[in-house]
Amino acid sequence: MCRERAQNQAGVPMAYVTSSDDTSGDIYAVRRRRLLLATAGLTLTTAVAPRLLDGGAGRPVAHQHRPDSRDAAAARRVSVSAHRAPAYPLDKPLFYIDDAAKAIALTIDDGPDPVYTPQVLKLLHQYRVTATFSMIGIHVAAYPSLVRAVAAAGHQIANHTWTHPDLARSPAHFVHSELARASDAIHKVTGVQPALFRAPYGAWSAAVIRQCEHMKMVPLAWSVDPRDWARPGTRSIVRNIMGNTRPGSIILEHDGGGNRAQTVAALRIVLPRLLHEGYHFRTP
Repeated sequence: MCRERAQNQAGVPMAYVTSSDDTSGDIYAVRRRRLLLATAGLTLTTAVAPRLLDGGAGRPVAHQHRPDSRDAAAARRVSVSAHRAPAYPLDKPLFYIDDAAKAIALTIDDGPDPVYTPQVLKLLHQYRVTATFSMIGIHVAAYPSLVRAVAAAGHQIANHTWTHPDLARSPAHFVHSELARASDAIHKVTGVQPALFRAPYGAWSAAVIRQCEHMKMVPLAWSVDPRDWARPGTRSIVRNIMGNTRPGSIILEHDGGGNRAQTVAALRIVLPRLLHEGYHFRTP
């Protein structure tokens, strides 16, 4: 049956199939070869035709670009750039953000402070910069109006513990208490649970990471530390930030914990400079 279908499709008369119709064996052999050639041509056409057509539309397929390793790398970059928020669980702190379009993050720690937080807010408003304020719980409880002002201005508030202790060697129950009390204080004032946690002194431990995961907070570190907390001078702070900031950098500054006049003065210089260099600020 299969042979008959192939012979009919090849356009070969069935009378040519058997040798009994011809007394000459040579004639039979020649016609048999023609049949085989015709059948082979049909098979070849059937195999090749789908490759010459585009999706059955009957149009010739143009030369298709085969992506090389550079294309694959670009695709991976696009995939990473589309990822806007870290996923849980994170087993290590976040040191950089997505660097698409020269994005950077400014983080302000140890507040709120009645003297310096309003000054920082004024500068951020002037340059239309959004920042993340890592707040200490006892200060949140002491200055709720400042906390609300930060939130109302569109900035993000991160948990920075209740009393700012070094958690590196602290037991799990103490870590839980410090983070939970700070989150409760922030939620009480703003109505929002913080989604970020920054460890004081950058002192991380397995217990801290586990508590962050339990409370659904991203552990937030930094990649640019101008050591403004040590008051090295405005010029030194500016030089450090401008020399070390790259796309994706997380910059650490402080509005609490002491005299932060140098920090405010440095921000007045670096914010317009960074914007002029094409950076834009966003929260982690």
